Amino acid sequence: MKSSESPTSAGFSLLANYLGNDMTSRLVQKMHWALLPIVAPLLTSTPAIAASFGSLAAEEVYYISENLAGRSVGTAKEQETIDYLTQQLVSFGYEPVLQPFTYPGRGGQLYSSYNIVAQRIGTTGKQLIVGAHYDSAPSGIGLAGTFLDRSTLEGTNDNASGMGVLLELAQRLEPETNLTYTFILFGAEEVGLVGSRYYADNLTQQQIKNTVGMINLDSLIVGDYMYFNAGRNATDNPELGNLRDTALDIAAELGIDARTNPGLNAAYPAGTGCCSDLEAFDVIEPLIPVLAVEATNWEIGDLDGYQQTADPRVPFGATWHEPATDNVEFISSTFPGLIEERTANYTQVLNGLLNQLDQQAVPEPTSVTSLAIALAVAGW
Repeated sequence: MKSSESPTSAGFSLLANYLGNDMTSRLVQKMHWALLPIVAPLLTSTPAIAASFGSLAAEEVYYISENLAGRSVGTAKEQETIDYLTQQLVSFGYEPVLQPFTYPGRGGQLYSSYNIVAQRIGTTGKQLIVGAHYDSAPSGIGLAGTFLDRSTLEGTNDNASGMGVLLELAQRLEPETNLTYTFILFGAEEVGLVGSRYYADNLTQQQIKNTVGMINLDSLIVGDYMYFNAGRNATDNPELGNLRDTALDIAAELGIDARTNPGLNAAYPAGTGCCSDLEAFDVIEPLIPVLAVEATNWEIGDLDGYQQTADPRVPFGATWHEPATDNVEFISSTFPGLIEERTANYTQVLNGLLNQLDQQAVPEPTSVTSLAIALAVAGW
């Protein structure tokens, strides 16, 4: 091509002529994770796009940990957490609603809690669910087998981390999308996945058919490795692993080390995860793809993902539900910078995943559009 324009700018000019400047700008924004290696050299006068990934998520992790500790179901801190998360979503332009539910607790006592649901309505009628639980574990038996008072449990890893990443993903989402994005902060996860089961059980058949997948964010910091796992049904239905496979591809493209369960324990097949709110969505019919996002180590202990790290500084190899270790001070002093690293990496990969799914939600582009995109991306 002989032109005074650079090859890349010529490709985008062709695209702009066909689609219009506004639509081209939106498309390029949606593809920024894929285009970054190509256009980064042209952006030397501005900070790299990825530099800000995880900033909001990390801020939320610190705030929730230090100001909303002891947020187990039925407590004043739980209600304070609900209020805070609702306000944050409103500040991002959402209109969150509370979905109330009740469940029987110890001694037959009836407890109540809420799911916080915020949607960005798309144009195709299809939805993607992104979830994270906001409650912390109630007082009870700890890893050492003794009773623990968890009224001061910060739950930095479990699950301020999931909330922080969800909030940043919601904040980053564009005002206009093809998919409907349903962000849900689940209540009462720590007492039996109660909130997520209630939400999933109350989906209509049409809503289930219109759901392209569910992404669950739980315990994203303390762990030797980052994991993306599918639901158990993906073992017999490989197509249900598409969210996992796409997330791993994006991570590899970005140079981020991410893994999937190697399947060393026969009870947990390779590529699958368990034991969090994704399970409520892995059993509904018709089946939908689910994605478990977590940090742990599936290659040590009982090979079930419950032992998070081989680092001897972490008692029992895990911080689950432990007030002495699942807090900002312990995590930051033992693993300096890990909160910032993991929130940045997960937010970057998942933001790319959400954008790619949104592109796939519309019909294939015309041949002229495809050519223009190919020219721009390939540098012709």
